[in-house]
Amino acid sequence: MRRRTAKIFIDYNEYRDRPFGLKWGTAFAMEELMRGIRQNEQEAQKDPLPKPQMTLHEIDHILTEAFLSRKPVTIQLNLKDDFGRLLDDIEGNFIGEAYDDCFVIDQHPIMWEDVRHIELKETRKWFDLA
Repeated sequence: MRRRTAKIFIDYNEYRDRPFGLKWGTAFAMEELMRGIRQNEQEAQKDPLPKPQMTLHEIDHILTEAFLSRKPVTIQLNLKDDFGRLLDDIEGNFIGEAYDDCFVIDQHPIMWEDVRHIELKETRKWFDLA
């Protein structure tokens, strides 16, 4: 009959092994693993619905209103990801920077022809409970 020897973990140079008997006790972090699985599942299941296509005049009108009222905007682009789903909405502030081919939202240029829908983002005050 074959006898097994006891596992003995010897310190090597300056390395100090874990003080408890189970060497790989923290190898499986289940909470982080399950959180990652749930995030991946939510990402895989999302499929944003397309909003109505707006004209350049309508887009310009909303951007003007956002600039004058200093309200953030939400933009849906006509761009799709590798799975054929529309990209997530972009949210940000328009500070009036616009060119012939693009406008700028929070220092990010957005091409005019990529915009599908734009709307003012209505924010609620922290004290508004209703």
